[in-house]
Amino acid sequence: MPDQIPEVVGVGLATLDQIGLGPRSRDPSVEMTTFSLQAGGPTGTALATMAAFGAKTRYFGRLGNDEFGQIILSRLHSFGIDTSAVLLEPGRLSPVTFTLIEDQGGRRYVRYTRGDTTPLQVADLPPTLFDGVQLLYIDAEMPNVQVASAERARARGARVLLGIRRMGPGLGELLDLADVVIASERVAAELAHSSDMERTLVELTKMGPEIAVVTLGEDGAVALHEHKLVRQQALHVEIADVTGAGSVFRGAFGYALLRNWPLERAIPFANAAAGLNCTSLGGQGGIPTLDAVERAANG
Repeated sequence: MPDQIPEVVGVGLATLDQIGLGPRSRDPSVEMTTFSLQAGGPTGTALATMAAFGAKTRYFGRLGNDEFGQIILSRLHSFGIDTSAVLLEPGRLSPVTFTLIEDQGGRRYVRYTRGDTTPLQVADLPPTLFDGVQLLYIDAEMPNVQVASAERARARGARVLLGIRRMGPGLGELLDLADVVIASERVAAELAHSSDMERTLVELTKMGPEIAVVTLGEDGAVALHEHKLVRQQALHVEIADVTGAGSVFRGAFGYALLRNWPLERAIPFANAAAGLNCTSLGGQGGIPTLDAVERAANG
């Protein structure tokens, strides 16, 4: 790995995203009006967001040594993400997602494969991966290795940001090790067994995190830190595609954590980043500039 110490390391899922925009039709073969090929995945896009804003980032995971894997690495590297620690497995398929969006109404159809690479094991973690790191980002997609990552990162003084996009195994352990959790409204309600957002946030902090954030889609976001509750309405934009918006929100909030911003600045900033991202096709294809996000957040 390079000598430069990253501010943040992400251990989780990175994918190749194929995104097409086209008309609704009953025909078996229809030409798309727009197509985009980009890297994606919850950890890949969160790191790309932090890197786009100027943070020093490193990604760790396993990909197939196939054309898909090479494109993923190339796209992550284009954001300045250090991919030198990535494990490439010969003869295996990297994770791929295909999203078709109807250009009238925006309905989305998502199909994906996780590929067939060998799952990451604790033994795969490089001994120096978390040395000097300020923040670990994990996405709850590979809980065993992420629990070990969180333990090692915390032992070295790093904070842990846990992004959860769906229910799955190992969430109790991951929440106990997280300093910050960001979850969707549906996932947060399931975890807390409550539909009341304020109660949900309190319950999430009882599970371990110091800060709990719930994203509410078109209703914005709400967060709790100690006794401070922050609500933020969604940014009003013309939506082209919501792919990756949650990951961009989490990445923007991670950047705010690195800069030690208070919650009342971090939430509007992350909310603005996610909103602006929705004006373009794809998660990483629509990451806005830092200046654009700050203007939107302060406007």
